Amino acid sequence: MTRHEYALLDVFTDRKFGGNPLAVFRDGAAVPERAMQPIAKELNLSETTFVLPPEKGGTHRVRIFTPGREMPFAGHPTVGTAFVLSAGNDAAFTFELGVGPVAVRVTGGFGQMEQPLPKFGDISQDRDAVAHGVGLVEADIDPTAPLQVVSSGVPFRFVRLRTLAGLRRARPLLPEDDTYLFTTETVEPASAVHGRMFGSRALGIAEDPATGGAHGPLGAYLVRNRIVPPGTFRSEQGFEMGRPSILTVEVDGTPEAITGVRVGGNCVTVGGGWMDV
Repeated sequence: MTRHEYALLDVFTDRKFGGNPLAVFRDGAAVPERAMQPIAKELNLSETTFVLPPEKGGTHRVRIFTPGREMPFAGHPTVGTAFVLSAGNDAAFTFELGVGPVAVRVTGGFGQMEQPLPKFGDISQDRDAVAHGVGLVEADIDPTAPLQVVSSGVPFRFVRLRTLAGLRRARPLLPEDDTYLFTTETVEPASAVHGRMFGSRALGIAEDPATGGAHGPLGAYLVRNRIVPPGTFRSEQGFEMGRPSILTVEVDGTPEAITGVRVGGNCVTVGGGWMDV
């Protein structure tokens, strides 16, 4: 039996016990592959990462697990793992992930990743079914925006709600898709959108306090539908869970042709621990 240490931190926040918690095993190569999923289930965080030597010219290979499955890409683990490896100092990495190489940089404690260009998928016409899947009614959904799946490696269905009050009434009833609900009514005046992410049954997460992997697609969706202009905007999530999270999103290009998406935020070290495997 071997002892494996992990770091524990909160991502997309500037204070402890906000944002999205993450466990990072720096010695991922020493952890038996068969133990990675059980470890993630035991810790029961949104994600746990294992850092391994690179295989395709990057700086590190990183494997990401939710309590339910391995993920090809996720945002807060990518940013948080870079923060741990840099010890919070300025640094740049290229992580080999399931979606391919992802560039991530830490500057002044702020981590930012370049996400794969989002791909726009199917549009649901059954607004009533989508609404009931999150404990709402069709009248809660803003009729001006499509119910569309967008992906930067992990697909999310984006649903614009009319009001913040409606968003707060929503419930994570394990919808068919990983569903990101948002409204342009916000808690903090500097934010452009306020969101909640409800995971599907396969993800093993009912609700996520800060979903970096959804924010590249969210930014592209907002620009494509002219809800926000290209450039930089601030997004808030996790408030309903008591874990306020702030993410910064940059979208390059035009509504017709999006050429780049970056997502970032602050990280805070909380502590750490170990597991005997």
